[in-house]
Amino acid sequence: MGIRICSYVAIVLCAAWAVFYALVYYGFLTGKGVMSRDVDWTQRTVLKISFFVLDVFSIAITIGLCVKAAFNFLKSTRDGVVFPKSNVKLFFWLALAYFVHRLCWANEPILFREDFNFGYTHSNIVIPFCILFFAFMYKIAADAVEENNLTV
Repeated sequence: MGIRICSYVAIVLCAAWAVFYALVYYGFLTGKGVMSRDVDWTQRTVLKISFFVLDVFSIAITIGLCVKAAFNFLKSTRDGVVFPKSNVKLFFWLALAYFVHRLCWANEPILFREDFNFGYTHSNIVIPFCILFFAFMYKIAADAVEENNLTV
């Protein structure tokens, strides 16, 4: 029962996360909305657009993978499976997508300043590494459950 509640909470939080980022990106594009700032799209346009597209896609993929994993948990609990094998690849892709998102987040000033230097924080490595570590642990657990089911 607890995993089902956590899955529903995760889906709601992902929806709120998506709405927040939609408002942020709307602010970047229009200068209105949450965290609105003036972005000069006429200078270094290709770099700024490339960065912006990479940031939008990385957060969309991250949120989508989180929602897909939550739905997989909901579906698998109905079938009596604790660790659905379908989530293993999702968690590895989630680590990569979140790494790209954090890298974009750390370098967001590229949109606003001309004297930009590459930014990097410890969370760019630590959080994706934790997700990757969790993915490996989850894979071991899913394999153990599958082997246990085959043994019985």
